[in-house]
Amino acid sequence: MRLFSIIASTSLVLIQTTANPTIAKGANHGSSILRYGTPESVGMDPLPLEQMIANLTAYTTPADYGRFSFDAINPIEPGGTFLVGHRNTIVSAFAFGKKNLYADANGTLLPPHLQEATDLDTIYDLASLTKIYTTVAILREIDSGKLQLNETVARYVPEFAVNGKSNITILMLLTHTSGFAPDPVPSLFSGVYPTYEEKIKAIVTQGLTNPPGSKFLYSDLNFMSLRVILERITNRRLDQLIAEFTTLLGMHNTFFNRGNVEGPKNPFYWQSAPQEFQIEVLGDGEPQRPQPVRGSVHDENAWSLNGVSGHAGVFSTVRDTAALCQMILNNGTYGGRLILSQKSVDNIFTNFNARFNNINDDHGLGFELNQYYTAGPLNSLLTSSHTGFTGTSIVIDRGHNTFYLHFSNRVHPSREWSSNNIVREALGYWVGKSLRLDVKFPQL
Repeated sequence: MRLFSIIASTSLVLIQTTANPTIAKGANHGSSILRYGTPESVGMDPLPLEQMIANLTAYTTPADYGRFSFDAINPIEPGGTFLVGHRNTIVSAFAFGKKNLYADANGTLLPPHLQEATDLDTIYDLASLTKIYTTVAILREIDSGKLQLNETVARYVPEFAVNGKSNITILMLLTHTSGFAPDPVPSLFSGVYPTYEEKIKAIVTQGLTNPPGSKFLYSDLNFMSLRVILERITNRRLDQLIAEFTTLLGMHNTFFNRGNVEGPKNPFYWQSAPQEFQIEVLGDGEPQRPQPVRGSVHDENAWSLNGVSGHAGVFSTVRDTAALCQMILNNGTYGGRLILSQKSVDNIFTNFNARFNNINDDHGLGFELNQYYTAGPLNSLLTSSHTGFTGTSIVIDRGHNTFYLHFSNRVHPSREWSSNNIVREALGYWVGKSLRLDVKFPQL
């Protein structure tokens, strides 16, 4: 894997390899490495996977999908990619629809010659799936002994202790029980913080909404804080730490756009899926940049941090991310290379929030557990998952040795058109049917 630094007016740091997307170059090509195969070769029923393709691609058709299209007639998404893996084997991988379809936030179609089809090499802004990558980076430092899961953040970043945060632990950040509000207030892109250093200080000195450990509340601040911790204890940048293990996994289209390089100066610009017409949808308070957002991170706070944050900023493809999923199913190894200890992987599937007695709060380290809206009818405490605001999702079902991915740009042209949870839930149904399980199709 090669790390590119492209110097224009700013610097774009990209992670790239010439290896096969699912086989790390030079690795031991044993059973722990993903291969392509038929569903029958691993005991799955092929018919549901064939039906899945027709069913899921239909969500590009405008219709009233109830709460998923906000009770209006809209498509759920313009296009996307899917990948299903079972027992070290990719049994289904397909792309559908368009990655670039609209000329404005109202849904005016681009002329046909400007529309761009989706393919399996389409790069998507992963949004909050970045938290999974940050989690792996944190777990690697725990495995090395540089971090302790139950130690306070203030031990590593002393200035974090202000505003009632002295007892917040690494575990609380990873399970969203720290007490932080969902986002920084004021926002990091608001203009209140003129320098990068002031934005980092604002993250570290944020106050709390709830007493530490008392409640689950999903917060980007948890993973912004984990980024600060990682960079403090390693004296390395987050993108470098993540590049270290994605290199080992042979992930050739996975990167942060450090410096928010816009347009064709970004070598992955044309491969990337356009996102939202953000200024048109949300107003002039949004970052002033070319529209629709394409190739630079959609999340405004991550954008204000030069494109690199612990909560958002990673771009990838389904074929790249498949290797990360298989590593977790392999209990931390891939191609003979150790990425995580088995204990760390076990902690991904351990419900640290069981005390709240609320299925919506179930959470392992960095991953959600037992969530229907991400995994569909395969949800369980052995199923870890996460979603990204832009339309991405990852599901790893340890009990069935299976994973499935869906990447889309559902915010193209506007976040106000749809939620693609209906697609995520249906994907879980079709995978379950292929596994010969008794599952029911999700309801609108």
